[in-house]
Amino acid sequence: MSPPSINPNSLKIRLAYRFLRNLNNLNSKRSNFNHSQIQRSRRVKIAAYASMAHVTGSRRAWSRAILRKIRNRRLVARKKRVDLKNTRPRHHPRHVHAGSTREFVDPIGDSGQEVKLRKLVPGSSTMDACGLLDETADYIKCLATQVEVMRTLVDFYSTI
Repeated sequence: MSPPSINPNSLKIRLAYRFLRNLNNLNSKRSNFNHSQIQRSRRVKIAAYASMAHVTGSRRAWSRAILRKIRNRRLVARKKRVDLKNTRPRHHPRHVHAGSTREFVDPIGDSGQEVKLRKLVPGSSTMDACGLLDETADYIKCLATQVEVMRTLVDFYSTI
């Protein structure tokens, strides 16, 4: 009897490879920084979400929203590092405007389950109800796969 074949294109395999690569990058950067446990767990969480969104690609609104958020965080962090290197005193503007984020406004004024669901699924603030359900189903499937992959990795590395 031959061993079961492993499909290299399956979501689990691609997510595991991407997550391990992101963790490896995180560990190589760790030697340069002294991070607290909270910062490290936050970086692992970001690596897990980035892996999940990257594997899904740009075909889903939630994955585009996660990748955009991670990219914006990196840009802000890079800008802060550049600002710290600058020795000139910085003049702060008097009026600071919050970033414009599109908020879903329910035309009926119902604050039901749909509004609660929009708060949970990234990038769902501007889609219709049918699209929201489709995105939610895919997001849940990917989250379940992410949990399964992480459990498998923990089990594997705890036996070594």
